[in-house]
Amino acid sequence: MNAFRYPAKSLIGDYIRSAVGLAVGVGVLASAPTSVTVVIIFGALTALFLAFGFRTVKRQMLRVAVTDEEIRGAGFGARALPWGRLDQLKLRYYGTRRGRSRESSGGFMQLTLKGAGATMTLESSIDGFEYIAWRATKAARENGVSLDSASAGNLLELGIDADVDQPAPQIKAPPDL
Repeated sequence: MNAFRYPAKSLIGDYIRSAVGLAVGVGVLASAPTSVTVVIIFGALTALFLAFGFRTVKRQMLRVAVTDEEIRGAGFGARALPWGRLDQLKLRYYGTRRGRSRESSGGFMQLTLKGAGATMTLESSIDGFEYIAWRATKAARENGVSLDSASAGNLLELGIDADVDQPAPQIKAPPDL
């Protein structure tokens, strides 16, 4: 079994963005004259940054275990997806700057796995992302799951050929759980 998590240093920026957004929203709500427009706009922004902060906490608490039989996520609730029941794999790339190559854009990838009534979404900042993507691709190939062209191209960017059985990528030592 391999166990993975999001390293704390990859979440610091999200915590800072959430805190700044909450501070601005609450600050304006507390100091501005009360009007329906201000409450709606800054109340919604405050709620948005609160939800973003909660999502970041959920990612920090998440522990992902990968075995030959399944992928299991535990944190604020547990999810298990047996590899034999994987019926959808999507790998998307999100760039943070337009008109730049993937290497210089500072973007991230997001892997979405579905099957057996479960959905798991993992971002590339999780430890062992390449290994998880490789294992999911192997399961998709074994299950006859066809990939869209964007997912196949993004897998190739990771060095994973969806059509060829290849050895597992090297992974870092499992983090302390």
